[in-house]
Amino acid sequence: MVLDITLYLIASVVFIQFFYHIFFHTRFLFYKSKASLDYDSQKPISIIIAARNELENLKVLLPLLQKQNYPKFEIIIVDDRSIDGSYEFLYDERNKDTRIKIVRIDHTPDHISNKKYAITLGVKAAQYEHLLFTDADCYPESSNWVAWMTTEFVESKDFVLGVSPYQKQKGILNWIIQHETFTTAIQYLSYAFAKIPYMGVGRNLAYRKHIFIENKGFNDHLKIVGGDDDLFVNQHSNSQNTTICIQKEAHIFSYPKTTWKSWLGQKNRHLSVGKFYKKKHLFLLGLQNLTHVLFWILLPISVLVSFLYISDFQLKHYILISFAGLRIFSWSCLHFFASKKIKFQSSWLSWWLFDCVYVFFIIILGIKAFFSKPERWT
Repeated sequence: MVLDITLYLIASVVFIQFFYHIFFHTRFLFYKSKASLDYDSQKPISIIIAARNELENLKVLLPLLQKQNYPKFEIIIVDDRSIDGSYEFLYDERNKDTRIKIVRIDHTPDHISNKKYAITLGVKAAQYEHLLFTDADCYPESSNWVAWMTTEFVESKDFVLGVSPYQKQKGILNWIIQHETFTTAIQYLSYAFAKIPYMGVGRNLAYRKHIFIENKGFNDHLKIVGGDDDLFVNQHSNSQNTTICIQKEAHIFSYPKTTWKSWLGQKNRHLSVGKFYKKKHLFLLGLQNLTHVLFWILLPISVLVSFLYISDFQLKHYILISFAGLRIFSWSCLHFFASKKIKFQSSWLSWWLFDCVYVFFIIILGIKAFFSKPERWT
């Protein structure tokens, strides 16, 4: 009787997981990127970076932006109370390149998150309608990053969601960061492709200035430290105005955290804003994560029960093995083939292992983030 119940539960969980794989994730596998850049429709664009004490990173990023293969763009650096010489460096660079614009912040009002205030000033300073965002500790994969992101700005699209992997390094922590970031990318990109966009990453995100101005920027979540990317997209993107850009040349790489404490803190800040998503997104994402967790909880329980209370190998065992195998195989297939699309190197075994590890990530960080209070950006 107990085994029957667990079998029914696992079957239900696997069915729901298959629904997500088929309705959302497998669509991503069939997404066709543009074959070539559209040079005829290139629009002037403002690149906006909010930076606080990022002198060394700016010395790397700024030359890469200046070398972008694009006819008309400006680079707006919002220097937020830096004391490391960033402003002096930017001032000298501005004298050499008129495309560089500096916005200096000496004081941030108490009623708004520091980063959101910085981005708001950057948007207001932008002279062009199309805006492209990244962070100071990032670097573009190629000199065609701007060109590929803006190629997706067709007439009806207000948001372009890009891909932002982390630099690959050695160690278990980096292995988890790589796989978790890639899994998140598959999820938000496939949801957007299914016309249910719910988030983007600020390291590689583009949208039109009028969307920001007409909706009063971050007015609905000013004090929350996060949300300058995912909450803003969650609020104002829809089935018609959002597209994705997964070209390898359009990737923006970032340097990952190197300690467990710093990475867990970063993930907690990011996940803590998720509870402010629209209800339909909370339901879809919640059900997906819940069934993922239940699968790996029910599987060992059902295996233990079956071999404790059933002496011979019966049909129920075969059913259990089939359901478990299908679920694990579908997860591994999805991520393995999606990794070819975004050019992420990983093995079948690696995805199977991360499938288990990801459960603990969902449980521990999900619960912690739900009860966490938003922090301020310092």
